[in-house]
Parts: sequence; structure tokens; C-alpha cells
Amino acid sequence: MSEVAKLDELRVGGLTLTGITRGGVETCLMVPELAVMFDVGMCPPGALTYPTILVSHGHADHLGGLTYLISQHGLMSSPAPVIHMPEEIVAPMRQILAGWSQIEGFELQFDLHGHAPDSRAAVGRNLSALALRTSHRVPSLAWLIERTTHRLRPEYVGREGREIAGLRAAGEVITDTHVEPLLCVTGDTKIEFFDEQALARRCKILVHECTSWDDRRDVEVTRKWGHTHLDELVARAEQFTGEALVLVHRSMRHSRREAEAIVDRRFPAAMRGKIHVFGW
Repeated sequence: MSEVAKLDELRVGGLTLTGITRGGVETCLMVPELAVMFDVGMCPPGALTYPTILVSHGHADHLGGLTYLISQHGLMSSPAPVIHMPEEIVAPMRQILAGWSQIEGFELQFDLHGHAPDSRAAVGRNLSALALRTSHRVPSLAWLIERTTHRLRPEYVGREGREIAGLRAAGEVITDTHVEPLLCVTGDTKIEFFDEQALARRCKILVHECTSWDDRRDVEVTRKWGHTHLDELVARAEQFTGEALVLVHRSMRHSRREAEAIVDRRFPAAMRGKIHVFGW
């Protein structure tokens, strides 16, 4: 397997992130504990096991493998994948899939849903995906996974189970609803997303794109192409209050070793333990 095609894996915040994400080459991030995949890339190993796909935008390095993935599901007679994507690209994607059905000689089966910003998709028990508008060159969304739990109210903590069951049966409200912002994956975006989305800044795990890492492509040029420069994240790093800030979508100009050295050199000392470089 070539260096470009190698999958990376990171265990952080109780989740496993696995996949490939290199700027302009391929991006697909899989999270087995949530049974959710973010973008498709070129359908790397393991991608076919995910029933739910959250698409950030329609550029080929993020979505080029979708027709193959859907076709393979059909070949294996497995359930059609559930695909959530920006509403603006649903119509052209249906055209592409219809054309590919004609080429392959059978009807591709898929469950495709378009989303506007601030809409939600149920992605598992007690889990929902919130679509957040990002700032890229084409219509794009970040996806933020929220986990909803019900916690016993403090005044009932320590009481016996029989008493709790009786109170519940009598109609007492004995729990409070707690919503945890668990994981946010930005896709491709300029730094405006980080500035505008307070929920993402306090998410337990924020996977944020960082395409450019030095002056070989400066902030102005990076922004022109709809991406984030390391300088912009360094200046804002301490605004992130979650557990892990995972930097992805690194340009092929920058090696992983170089990126890790830059993190150690550039980020505030108090933040370095939270910063993770992802992707070979």
C-alpha cells in the first residue's frame, strides 16, 4: 500500500477515528463506535461496513468513491447506505447515480437525504447529527454528533430502585435531559466556522481541517481556496475547550513529521496535549 493510501487511526475521547485525509487527495473518516462515516473518499478499506454516511461537500476527493460504494453494497446484497449531504448537491448527485445505473446495467439502491444548515439526522440510539454551515468554495456542511442521555435528578440520587420505579409510575419527572456535543467533523472550511460556532469549540472532539502549515501557501492564498491555515488555528487554539482538537486535510506539501514538529513549536504549551495530527 502506498504512503498516500495508508489509513491512520487515533483513539481519543473514548472514540476511534480511522481513515485517510489528505488535502486534494482523499478524505474519509470512520468512527466504529458510532457506526458513522464522514465523507467517502475513494471508498478505502472498511468503508463498506458503515450504514450511515455524512457528506461535507461534493468535491471528488471527499465524494469520488460514492458510486463504487453504492454499487458494492448492491453486489453484496447488503442494505442500501443512508447518505446525508448538503441539500444543494442532491439533484446533481441523483443525476450522477442515475447515469451510473445506466452504465452498470442495474439500478443502484441508496437512501439519500439533503440537509439545510441546522437540520438534524438521527444516526443511532440517542445520537443525532446536526448540520452546520461551513465556509468553503462550494456548498458545504460540518456534522456535529450529539448524544442525548437522561440523568437522575440530584434529589433522587441514592434512593432505592423500587422507590424510583414507584415515582416514575406515579408520573413524577425524575430525570433531566442532557445533550453532549460529542464529535464535530468540519470537512473543508475557512476559519470562519471556528469563529462562528461556539458549540463546535466546546465539542468533546473537534476534527478541523488545516490544509496549509507554513508560508509555502500563506493565509491569504489558503483562504482563497476555502481552507484553513495553521496560523489561524494557533491564534485561536485556546478558545477550544473540549478534549481533543484533531487536525486533518494536510496538504501534500507537508509531511506528518513536519506537522507534529510544528505543533510542538507553535501551539501554546497548555494546548499541546489536546492537539493531534491525523493522516499520513
